[in-house]
Amino acid sequence: MEDEVIKPWVQRYTDPRGIEVETVGVDIVNHRVIFRYADYPYECVCPRRDWPKKFRKVEL
Repeated sequence: MEDEVIKPWVQRYTDPRGIEVETVGVDIVNHRVIFRYADYPYECVCPRRDWPKKFRKVEL
């Protein structure tokens, strides 16, 4: 896999099902957002171009 350059980014969003996730960072080399579900032990990824279409920011 290509090198990764992770820029930290911590925010809360909801996925298309309404489940809350927390972003970990943005991989600026591979153009993807890294995020976590609260009860899931692994990090997940989503292409940056799809992130605003699928996820909504949680307003406090």
